[in-house]
This record gives sequence, structure tokens and C-alpha cells, in this order.
Amino acid sequence: MYLSKRSNGRYYIFYPQHNGKITCISTKTKLKNEALKFLSNFSNELDSRTKLKTIPISLHDFFFEYLKFSESIHSPKHTETLKATFNVASRYFGEIQLGDLSLSLLQKFVEERLKQVSVFSVKRDKANLSSAFTYGLSKKYLTDNIAKKLKLPKLPEKQPLFFSELQFDLLLKVIREKDIKDLVQFAIQTGLRQMELLTLEWNQINFKDRLLILDNRNSLTKSKKVRTIPLSINAMQIITERELNKNQRLVFTLNGNVIKPDFITHKFKSYVLKANINPKLNFHSLRHTFASWLVQRGVSIYEVSKLLGHSNISVTEIYSHLRAEDLRSAINVLNN
Repeated sequence: MYLSKRSNGRYYIFYPQHNGKITCISTKTKLKNEALKFLSNFSNELDSRTKLKTIPISLHDFFFEYLKFSESIHSPKHTETLKATFNVASRYFGEIQLGDLSLSLLQKFVEERLKQVSVFSVKRDKANLSSAFTYGLSKKYLTDNIAKKLKLPKLPEKQPLFFSELQFDLLLKVIREKDIKDLVQFAIQTGLRQMELLTLEWNQINFKDRLLILDNRNSLTKSKKVRTIPLSINAMQIITERELNKNQRLVFTLNGNVIKPDFITHKFKSYVLKANINPKLNFHSLRHTFASWLVQRGVSIYEVSKLLGHSNISVTEIYSHLRAEDLRSAINVLNN
């Protein structure tokens, strides 16, 4: 293993792969002291990995294998986000063995990505790589999930974008198709994610106890846990009317046909524009609206977290700013 400077001024590390073939990796720097530090970290990581037996596989082949696996358990939308991350990573790393991918090299990748895209996009890349590397561990391709150790800048806090009651009324007025209007109103009554709604089947509805069960059989919930949601009177009215005319297993269809995620995403955006309301509102805003309206009506963050199926209550705390009255009541004790 050795360090060499190329005509472009950058330093490269030349080293033997598992198959004996010599390859090189850019240190992404023109400064020798930084390159030597990179070389030291890279060498130490490779040495520790060679002591543990792993099955060699190229990064390209690993990404291809994981995408095939993803298609069998994830939604098409999630698999597309994986493809986007893997395409960028493949272009950056080139022909490299998965086992030769070090934390220092991956951190450099993150730093370069942050110059091009938002921290939110890089956070998604990290999550995608981490899920893939967890799979790699199970297949003995890796001995450690280095993606989990990546350091990212702290995400700026974003307030959830949700419909006011007036905006939602304006939206409903421009939706002519009853099938889609039912879908939108049911979304606001349950807080379900788009794919949870589009794959919802009649056998998941317990009419007697007014419950909806997300059991991970039709589509995986984000937390991978079974979730039971009590249905409001309005939600029950929507599905009771739809049950009278049901002709297939899905609860929500359009003219009897399956509703595709991309179709409803674009169709919903056209309704928002037609209603002349905030153009940043999208289908996912219905989920935010469900949570926001509950919080504004005095429902606790803990209860909202359970209804949304969040794995951690800290995720739900983005809605806590809507409980300003609680803070006002608390501060008023100083007047006594």
C-alpha cells in the first residue's frame, strides 16, 4: 500500500484488493499531511478487517443484490430512493470492494455530498447505506456497519406543514372524484401514510370494534411494528359507504382500479394548485394535519405519537409548538 500524487494534484492510495488486483482510491485532497492521515486511517481499518473472515463482493454487485432484496420487502417508492443513493455512491467510489470501504472514505463521500445537496438528502443517503450494510452484516460481507458511525451536521428543526380547516375545505371543493375525496378525508381522519392507505385491504378493518389494523402483511409500516388505530365516526362512515359497493380486496381504488403512488402524488398537487392554497402542501401534509389538529384540540403528544406509529416520542415533538396554551398557562402561575 502506498500514496501517490497524480497529475490532477490529488493524492491516491494504491492497495491490493481481496482478489490480489491493485486498485486505487482518491484521498480527495491535494495536501500531503491530510493524505497521510487518510492513509493511516484507511490502512488501520483494512488491517482490522482482514483479521476477520468476510465474503468478498464488489460494491456494485452488493448494491445490485440489496436492491433485489429491497424490492421484495419495501415499497417501490423506497426502493427508488435506494437506487438514487446507490447510483451516487457508485459513481463516487468506482470499482471498489465492499470490504475495502472504510469509515474515513465514507466520511469523505458525505462531505462531498453536503457541498451539492441538503443535509436532509445526506441524512437519507446515510439511512439507505446503513440499512444496506445491516443486510451486508447478515450475509457475512461486512464485519461492521460503518454507516452508523458517520457524522452529520445537526438537522435544522422544521415545523410540519399542515392544512388549516379553511384550506382543507377549499381543497375538498375542487376534488370531483368521490373515490379520491374518500381517500383524502380518510387520511385526515387516521393519519395513515400514503402507502398504508393505498394498500389497505378490507380484512384489516374490524367494523365491530371500529379498529384498523396495520399488520405488515400488505405493506411494511415504517417502524416494522403492528399498529392498531381506532376509527372515528367520520372514518367509519367513509368506509361503511364504500363497503356497500366494494368489488375487490382494496379499500381505496379509483373507478375500480388500483391507485398508483405517483398518480395520487401528482393528482393531489393539481388539486392544491386549483384550490389556490399553499403550493407547498402535499399528500403527506394530510398526516401532519391529522397530528396537528389533534394537538391543537388538547390531545397529548404521547397519544398522538402512538396513533402515528412513531418509534420514539421525540419524533412527535415537532408538533409540540402547537400547545402554546399549555406554556401560557404555565407562565401565568407567576402572576399568582
